[in-house]
Amino acid sequence: MAKAKKRPKMNNAEWIRRHLGELVDKHAGKYAIVANGEAFVGYDPVALEEEARRKHPKAKVTGLPIPRPEDFQCAL
Repeated sequence: MAKAKKRPKMNNAEWIRRHLGELVDKHAGKYAIVANGEAFVGYDPVALEEEARRKHPKAKVTGLPIPRPEDFQCAL
């Protein structure tokens, strides 16, 4: 029997790129920490990072403030 190929894990930057619209729609003005394709969202980035590192101790984590829709308006 042939082994199934493992799908490579999506890196944090790719996950953010694919889900940014959803984050802005649902969580604008909060913070997000992403680890192993899982987002931790809230108002305290330090607590979010601690939670992400507890759940994914060997993963790299990426954090960002989630922009509000008005943050995308051009000032020109």
